[in-house]
Amino acid sequence: MSVDLPGMIVQSVGEAIVGETLDGTVVLWNRAAEQLYGYPAAEMIGQRADRLYPPGCPAGEAGAGERIRRDGTRVRVCFRAAPIVDAAGAKVGVATTSWVAQADRLAHDLRTPLNAVLGFTETLLMRLPGPLNDEQEHQLRLVRTSAEQLLARINLLP
Repeated sequence: MSVDLPGMIVQSVGEAIVGETLDGTVVLWNRAAEQLYGYPAAEMIGQRADRLYPPGCPAGEAGAGERIRRDGTRVRVCFRAAPIVDAAGAKVGVATTSWVAQADRLAHDLRTPLNAVLGFTETLLMRLPGPLNDEQEHQLRLVRTSAEQLLARINLLP
């Protein structure tokens, strides 16, 4: 029984790895790419990767750029690209490793608990767990207003 250790490594790393031919056809799409971009491997392999690029965004730009997820949302990613060469040294494709840019990751990490605070505050203000006195209602409205202001600022992050 042979083990595909290189394939297992590619599937196990935390960064999205995409392999493309010179014409942009995807030939490799790991699990992290599925998570980052929302497309299952079966849907991307054999297709052109340009569906990930916003209009006017060249595929070969270096360093960081905006990408489009399957659900249409945009994400700023950092990436490294390396040529794929055959045994004779001829370039036959490109391998790209990408990950969410730190500001997007931070914004997501802040939005998730903040949305929970807003949800719990609304539940309390709707008096679902029980009655509130006037002071409790006033304090909860202050919490909600502050959380909404913070969320608005987070949504302005690049």
